[in-house]
Amino acid sequence: MKQLIKSETVRDRLDMPRSTFERLVKHRKDGFPSPVYISRSRFFDAAEIEAWMVGLAPRAANEA
Repeated sequence: MKQLIKSETVRDRLDMPRSTFERLVKHRKDGFPSPVYISRSRFFDAAEIEAWMVGLAPRAANEA
């Protein structure tokens, strides 16, 4: 079963400004996971977010 986390929690984990986060979600840049909507609330699958974050680490190391 999926563990869903709130959008605000994801943004806090990514430590990014709200506008940047909203752009990332809207345009699904860099393979960002799709949100799940329940009523008017937006959630993300915790495992998908973690996998996406792990995928960013090698790219960040290559850019440094």
